[in-house]
Amino acid sequence: MAFVTQWYAPEPTTTPTWVARSLRRQGLRLDVLTGIPNYPTGKVPDGYSAWRRYTESHDGMRVHRTPLYPSHDQSALRRVANYASYATSSTVFGSSLLRSADVALVYSTPATAAVAGMAARMRWGVPYVLMVMDVWPDSVFATGFLAGGPARRIAEPPLTWFTNHTYRWADHVTATSPGMREALISRGVPADKVSVVYNWTDEKVMRPSEPDPTLRARLGLSADDFLLMYGGNHGAAQGLDVAVQAMHDLRDRPEIHLALVGGGIDKPVLRSLAARLGLPNVHFVDAVDAVHMPAVMAAADLQLVSLADQPLFRFTLPSKVQSIMSCGQPVLTCAPGDAAHVVREARCGLSAPPGDPHALAHAIRQAADLPRQHLREMGMAGRDYYLTHLGEQINAQRLADLVRDAAARRRRGRPGRPGGA
Repeated sequence: MAFVTQWYAPEPTTTPTWVARSLRRQGLRLDVLTGIPNYPTGKVPDGYSAWRRYTESHDGMRVHRTPLYPSHDQSALRRVANYASYATSSTVFGSSLLRSADVALVYSTPATAAVAGMAARMRWGVPYVLMVMDVWPDSVFATGFLAGGPARRIAEPPLTWFTNHTYRWADHVTATSPGMREALISRGVPADKVSVVYNWTDEKVMRPSEPDPTLRARLGLSADDFLLMYGGNHGAAQGLDVAVQAMHDLRDRPEIHLALVGGGIDKPVLRSLAARLGLPNVHFVDAVDAVHMPAVMAAADLQLVSLADQPLFRFTLPSKVQSIMSCGQPVLTCAPGDAAHVVREARCGLSAPPGDPHALAHAIRQAADLPRQHLREMGMAGRDYYLTHLGEQINAQRLADLVRDAAARRRRGRPGRPGGA
């Protein structure tokens, strides 16, 4: 089979790399069709040229790299050039790989990565399974590109038409959450053509750990202080200003602390907000390497998952939910839709509505008043749920079965017919 993904190691986009490794462990033979490394800086690392093709070995798999325009900045025009150049080069230079494949698996972020799979389907009847990671064009506009005005009015119809056709021509479509599946069905994709395949985490790293012995001391906290932690990107999508404002409501509880671990474009704004509100209990911690994150999380009492109150995020399950649950940590969601639903179903934490600092403050009070043993039991319930529903073993098997089914239909001469959307 051919695995088509614009991003791949050594780029720090871990999910497509995990997918390839897991499918190998499921017994599938695959070649990777990807682009020249340039994410997330837009700079091509030493040893590569943006305009050359390469074939190399990675984890025992052949990796075929095709040229692209390297960019990952805030310019919509350059981002379009990046996406379009890979879509074109993977279709042209990946033709021999795709033509000989029984089936293609397309990692659809960006959605334009599906062009190579669609071309192979039309030219040689090669079926493809489409892994939808984010729903276009919603996610395009949510990131701030073409967010409004004439540009959006011009771009939205062709983007919607193109995305719908990627679903139509796919043999099968996977969604990362139940809410995303329902969103795809509402757009006309037949229900029997869409399956939920959750993204899993690096289970060798993200697992229960002993607490980092130095973190609380560095923050000036005692063992009795209650520590809520957020770890990850500090951007507009996370809506972390709500968490800072919630701490303003908790000034009467000086033993409650919030640690924001990581970085992002909103971090200076959040620092300024905490200073303006006079909040010494809000701590900013530099980003931590992934291998050390389980111990850092274990030093806190509760992990925060925060998303802004936007329609797109109602069917978004942030990968940090799986990471937190795999580590056996309790969760507080301040997010819409699937993130809160999973936590409630797993009984591994508490929830507050997104965008409401007063409701979040109330939920933090509730958590701080719970016995620590109860919080630990919530965390372990989350790990049990992760292993049963969200983990690699079950979801990699589900994905491998879908790929094998698509290949088997082709061998029988009955590939899945385009339909819906």
